[in-house]
Amino acid sequence: MRFLALSGLLVALSAGRAVSQRLPTPLASARTQHSLRAAIPAQVSPEPGIHSPLLAAAGLGVLGWGVGALTGYATKGDCFDEFCGFEGIFYGGAAGGGLGVAVGAHLGNRRRGSVALDVLTSGAVWGLGYVVMRSFADNSDEAGVVLTAIVLPPTQLVATVLVERASGRSRAGRPQAP
Repeated sequence: MRFLALSGLLVALSAGRAVSQRLPTPLASARTQHSLRAAIPAQVSPEPGIHSPLLAAAGLGVLGWGVGALTGYATKGDCFDEFCGFEGIFYGGAAGGGLGVAVGAHLGNRRRGSVALDVLTSGAVWGLGYVVMRSFADNSDEAGVVLTAIVLPPTQLVATVLVERASGRSRAGRPQAP
């Protein structure tokens, strides 16, 4: 488990710079106020590539899933049913993984978008996947359950990263075309 936590942290840290140092704007005087604005163009740091938010979201998603699964198992530790520990692992891992994906996408995109919108997107995709998985399970379709379980995490990851990038562009006033 330590290896999983350390590798998730390593991926998140190596994905890109999350916090940058910004210098304060120089004080304007009456003599230089107009000339400084014309001489110094607005400096906007370039948008990070798609790899940075994807790697950070994947790393923190795996780390969050592991922490959430352990927490879910620990909270369900006093029950005597055969599968209640697995239920805690499932729901805890889903909550931790979803939160990790959202925070990782936000940090990988250099905090340009809205983390609340990322959490909502991650939760909505997981909720929709859970409903689909539940309908397959109610109809005793094991292939549908397995297919949904395989497709859901990458879909959640990509949807959250795309929403983070789109909200980051709109907050920065950039055009939506890549």
